[in-house]
Amino acid sequence: AKKIGNALLNNALIIIMLAVAVYVAVTEPSFLAPRSLVNLLSLTAAYLPVALGIAGCIVLTGTDLSAGRAVGITACVAASLLQAADAPNKMWPAIGTLPVPLVILIVVAIGAAIGAFNGFFVAKFKLHPFIVTLATQRILYTMLLLYVKRGNNNGNPPLLNFAGGAIQIPNYVIYAILLSVLMWFIWNKTTFGKNMFALGANEEAARVSGVNVFMTTIMVFALAGAMYGYTGF
Repeated sequence: AKKIGNALLNNALIIIMLAVAVYVAVTEPSFLAPRSLVNLLSLTAAYLPVALGIAGCIVLTGTDLSAGRAVGITACVAASLLQAADAPNKMWPAIGTLPVPLVILIVVAIGAAIGAFNGFFVAKFKLHPFIVTLATQRILYTMLLLYVKRGNNNGNPPLLNFAGGAIQIPNYVIYAILLSVLMWFIWNKTTFGKNMFALGANEEAARVSGVNVFMTTIMVFALAGAMYGYTGF
């Protein structure tokens, strides 16, 4: 009975989600329609990289309140760099349209820099991630406002038009699955992942065991930021 109780408690969130899904499927049969399932899968996959990034911060017994703003500013940067050369109100007409792989690298680097900024203040000054990332959230919002005002579109955010079509699973669903596999490998099969869990369990014990607490903290937040940048793209 104790083992069953512990199993139910440890998996309570999954059980509740499954129960809700069954209830909705019974009361709303359209919930299981292909379009509905693809929409649910797409919405989940779109934000899965954010969850993968914040998970590392949570392992360090912290959090990251700046994730949403980081996604917002990298999304805006990506959109501004991907606008067609002849798009009306193109934000940066002088640079044309950059290649997609290059834009991905740019926004991932921006996200990683934001994460490293958070990690530096957490590791160097022993500030709580809640305080640091709350401040970063406000900074990023201001930077976003300044960025859109620097362009050629009178302060309006850059827009991209995507045509709708038949029901299909977006490519980023596959990419989200691959990112999940990659993050699982990093967390469980690399020295960095082991150091991260050791640091989250007991910082002092990790330090005396030879773990570079400063660099590990920065890398965890930088990796989270990279995930935000990809999500923004």
